[in-house]
Amino acid sequence: MCGIAGYLRLTREAAPLDVAVGARMLERLTHRGPDGAGTWQSPDKACWLGHRRLSIIDLATGAQPMSNEDETVWTSFNGEIYNHKALRQELEGLGHRFRTQADTEVLVHGYEAWGARGLAERLQGIFAFAVYDCRRRALVLCRDPLGVKPLYWWSDGRRLLFASEIKALLAHPVLAHRRVNRRGVAQYVVTRYAARPETLFEGVYRLPEGHLAEIVADSGQDLVPKRYWDWRPGVQPLSEADALAELDGLFRQTVEMQLMSDVPLGVQLSGGVDSSMVVAVMETLRRAHADRSRIKTFSVGFDLPEFSELPYARAVADRYGTEHHEITIGFKAFVEDLPRLCWFYDEPMGEPPAVPTYHMCRMAKEHVTVMLCGEGADELFGGYSKYVFDRFAAYLGWMPRGLRQSLLRGAGHLMPYRGRRLRAILEKLALADPTDRFASWYGGFDTVSQPGLLAPAFAEEVRDGGLQEAFTAVLRDCTSRSDLDRFQYCDLHTRLVDDILVKGDRMSMAAGVEARVPFLDHKVAEFAARLPRHLRVDGRKSKVLLKKLAERYLPREVIYRRKVGFTVPLTRWFAGPLAGLLHEVLLSDQALARGYFRPETVRRVIDEHVGRRVDHEQELWLLLSLEFWHRIFVDDDGSREAADRLRESLAISLRPDLSGSAVGGRGALWSA
Repeated sequence: MCGIAGYLRLTREAAPLDVAVGARMLERLTHRGPDGAGTWQSPDKACWLGHRRLSIIDLATGAQPMSNEDETVWTSFNGEIYNHKALRQELEGLGHRFRTQADTEVLVHGYEAWGARGLAERLQGIFAFAVYDCRRRALVLCRDPLGVKPLYWWSDGRRLLFASEIKALLAHPVLAHRRVNRRGVAQYVVTRYAARPETLFEGVYRLPEGHLAEIVADSGQDLVPKRYWDWRPGVQPLSEADALAELDGLFRQTVEMQLMSDVPLGVQLSGGVDSSMVVAVMETLRRAHADRSRIKTFSVGFDLPEFSELPYARAVADRYGTEHHEITIGFKAFVEDLPRLCWFYDEPMGEPPAVPTYHMCRMAKEHVTVMLCGEGADELFGGYSKYVFDRFAAYLGWMPRGLRQSLLRGAGHLMPYRGRRLRAILEKLALADPTDRFASWYGGFDTVSQPGLLAPAFAEEVRDGGLQEAFTAVLRDCTSRSDLDRFQYCDLHTRLVDDILVKGDRMSMAAGVEARVPFLDHKVAEFAARLPRHLRVDGRKSKVLLKKLAERYLPREVIYRRKVGFTVPLTRWFAGPLAGLLHEVLLSDQALARGYFRPETVRRVIDEHVGRRVDHEQELWLLLSLEFWHRIFVDDDGSREAADRLRESLAISLRPDLSGSAVGGRGALWSA
């Protein structure tokens, strides 16, 4: 896994990329590729490609940027092509000569043989890459079908910049005075992210999942991404027995492909069904191949037992005899790295579990360079409880919207402090419009509370931030009319790609570890798309088929226990040792002067939570993360040193008293 960056001149008046600027861009990606760096510039200096390498396949000769035989086609590539050996064989049959064993080389020869779209449609893997054709002076950018690997770009019409992470783009002088995407701020407080293709930086875009774009140097063209793959739900008459057999064979094949590596690999083991399935299948394959080496598994938990799934992970590790490693973190470990991790994230850190994920990856790096994980199974196979609860919305359609909202939200407000989960369900079901519900499930402020948070002038400027428009556009592309299909389709193209996978990519790469996701192989996704709905969600049962398959591998108590999820004890910490930080940061003159939010609403949300009247854990995290991001990337220069400066400015000592509240004062927290 690696980091890539590049530049293309779009008009003859534009200057070539300054070599020193290119070096700064690559330096910002060092964590993604600590094993080496490489650059290439076209003879006419219209194109520059840069690469940071994390060596995994063909350690000796896999350096990038890499070219074809006559150096007329070049690539810089981040990811893994799992079917590269089959593609290599096909290309050799067409007369192409390979100089390395790296999967990267398939890209340059595949482009020559099949063109950009033909190449993209043949690849099986996780990838983001650039290919430059010197003859045509054409640059191709491409991202994998489900968007596991990131790719961002910026253009002013004269030049185009692209990179694996936004921080690399910000190293270019044209983005020294970057501006906030103000509509994105309004979206973020509801969903945790700015809807693709936008980001929180004005003018910086992400290449959407399953898309490619082609543009020619000195053409004056605009970059126009085009879709080459999509998830197309279309139910086929599959019996449960046939579906089980097909999924079992397909998932084994997928896991085996993803064991491709010239360096040690392991598994992120949460103790839930999905990651446990990965371990079980790996162990089955290990025995089939008479491999004597034990599987390495890695888990993280909190020092508060009710927030830790470590016992479940340990049980799975014991069952399969893995070489198991685990780490337990507490409040101090969680908070002390926050500013640095916010810097790795580039945009506001919408997912609190990103912090323990980083600690687990950092521990794992001492033993492995590659880890498989279970991400994506819930979205594809119907594993979230929200898919079950959202089906009740169909039974509420007879109620007038005003009555529905007042009754359900009123009932939600009667919930006790510890009833946040039930309150959230009632508030989401109060939303009659599916796009409002889909945007608000598992978010922060929902679409009803958002206007009361935004400052009046800001709300008049941005309205809802384009949320309704963005989610409507996603659903417009869904070919199914089924509510479940539409919800899953929406999740795949919004929360999964713009939130969950960002967390996994940023935190694993921050530790120099590659994360692989067998459930998000596009062939597994295509199987899930044609699965009968009752084998995904049936009444109050979720992830029906996958759990049935898991019965072949795992104890029932692992499969059918209550889903805990990767939960951070923020409810307790925000009402205790972090209460002082909330007041000092969110109610500071610096934060309120931005003009995004009503001060009285922010104060009320803090007071209700600290006073243990209403649990606002999610809302407070989003506000705090947004402010940290603003201070690193907008108020400061967006460098790693900016994160260190933020950490120093937040040197707050929080000494819990016997009641569990917090006392704010300057001191040792961040420097401990």
